[in-house]
Amino acid sequence: MNTAVPELQTARATHLVIGANPSSTSFDSAIVDAYSVAVRECGHQAVVRDLYALGFDPVLKDDERPGHAGWAPRADVAEELGHVRDADVIVLVYPIWYGLPPAILKGYIDRVLGANYSFRAVHDRRGQPGLAGKPLLSFSTSGLPLDWLSERGQVLSLREILDVYLWRGFGMKQSEHVMIESVVPNMSTAYATAQLDRVRHTAARTCAMVDDSLLVEVDES
Repeated sequence: MNTAVPELQTARATHLVIGANPSSTSFDSAIVDAYSVAVRECGHQAVVRDLYALGFDPVLKDDERPGHAGWAPRADVAEELGHVRDADVIVLVYPIWYGLPPAILKGYIDRVLGANYSFRAVHDRRGQPGLAGKPLLSFSTSGLPLDWLSERGQVLSLREILDVYLWRGFGMKQSEHVMIESVVPNMSTAYATAQLDRVRHTAARTCAMVDDSLLVEVDES
């Protein structure tokens, strides 16, 4: 009888996987697929939101600014917020362009993850509804070697301005960032396979962590 409860709790765990690469044949898309398959094999659900395929509008309008009188989410944002609220894990997958994520992902953060969440709320670490207490996992790719990026401070700066900021400012549970270097058109099949194995391993470990946290919730209830 005791095993039935964990199985029920595990089945409802949902990973929201947000992809931000314009190419459906990119390595980022392969990461999205590998992660999604791995979590489903763990008995979890994966909900994929490909921002480019969706035609997501990244431009924040004046009436969408936090604290704007009569604020209400536009239809596209309301739909994305529903996915965020239903998720147990938030996963970002994107390439590093000029030291930063694509603008479409920044727009998703502005319009969706930061919806009606003011700088004062960030400062006070009140926790963004729908995100507070949830783990954040990021996968980023770069054509350049990790050593080169690290020497120029880009690895640390990216983690600080994105992962750590969202984790702390939005009251999330934790953040983890898997950076995959030297992603180029002529990379070897063996290298690509090894990196996707890293993705699958990370997915399985994340599932186990979520399962443990859900079991704790059941025990406490």
